[in-house]
Amino acid sequence: MKAISDRMARLIVKRSGREDVYAEVVSYGLQAVLGTLAEFAAVVLAGYLLGMLKEMVLMSVVFAAMRMVAGGVHLSTYPRCFISSVAMLTLGGCLSRAISKAAFPAGAVFLISASIFITYSLYKYSPRDNPNRLIKEEELPGFRRLSFILWMGAAAFAALSFLVEGGLRWYHFSMITGLAIESFTLTDAGYRLFTILDRFISKGGGVRDEKSQNL
Repeated sequence: MKAISDRMARLIVKRSGREDVYAEVVSYGLQAVLGTLAEFAAVVLAGYLLGMLKEMVLMSVVFAAMRMVAGGVHLSTYPRCFISSVAMLTLGGCLSRAISKAAFPAGAVFLISASIFITYSLYKYSPRDNPNRLIKEEELPGFRRLSFILWMGAAAFAALSFLVEGGLRWYHFSMITGLAIESFTLTDAGYRLFTILDRFISKGGGVRDEKSQNL
């Protein structure tokens, strides 16, 4: 991904007539965009192959939207982030599908429990940065406010659609599951898990931010 982005960046800079120093900046932006598109394409493919395309697409959208404002842990390299993200969302899709088909009151208990967990995680940890995406001190209140606005909007939509349609639907489970997965990446437990995973893969140390040095 970096090699492709570097090559594209050099071409863009050359054609725009700018100095080569801008190539690194352009390449960084391209990596972020192309990386996100590649992850989304992989999730769509996994959802299609597993017969739960709509569930995983919705889950990915709410996961990504919350991640933009709440942050969360990252692994030390793009391939590891790519694999972990696709794996998490695929497992989340399977969990969402299974619970949505379970007998009452399993679905309701899951939605209530997950909603409490999301609220607690956002209140205690959001926003949380990492070496790949540092958040300035003055930006913290704004990101925190946005994360709660997004969560309250999603919760209000879920409640309203439940009242209008008179029952739980697949998108209730997909949406809450995606937000719960993102909320887990904010927690100390999430940072511990991914730090251990990163160290296990690379044997060179995981990813930490200044808020997780005591882990």
